[in-house]
Amino acid sequence: MDIEGLTSASLFLMIALMFIGANSGSTGGGIKTSTFAILLGSAWNLVSGRTELITFKRRILPENVVRAGTITTIYTLLVFTAFFALLVTNPKLGFTHLLFETVSAAATVGLSMNTTHLVNDPGLLILTVLMYLGRIGPVTFALALNQRQQRRSAVKYPAEQDILVG
Repeated sequence: MDIEGLTSASLFLMIALMFIGANSGSTGGGIKTSTFAILLGSAWNLVSGRTELITFKRRILPENVVRAGTITTIYTLLVFTAFFALLVTNPKLGFTHLLFETVSAAATVGLSMNTTHLVNDPGLLILTVLMYLGRIGPVTFALALNQRQQRRSAVKYPAEQDILVG
């Protein structure tokens, strides 16, 4: 299938699905479907005014919501940084082509819009590093968050109540 021949809407959908990625425990990349579901549920909770995240008659722990947000933030920063670096190192290549290549590499999908052979050596190095980090990054980071014991501080800071967010 010639991916380059797809419409802009189809490319956008493919990029979004690559970014979300595969199910937890699989070898696919992306932020994972469970992480995305937790983020959607958390957003719905905020809009609905609920304090606890309940999905499918199960309560999702606040630590998992924070973990999902952290993984997504790190993954997004990784993709944005690599995409910016590709735009800088390959200014003649199209925005959509480079975005597709970046997300495909980060999510270890293996799809291309026939652009990879046009990327220069620094860009290929960026894509290679991105594939490696995309494969081990979110998974390793999630495991590190699960295994790490929180250090207790001797100092207890006061909580800020009225922070304007959004």
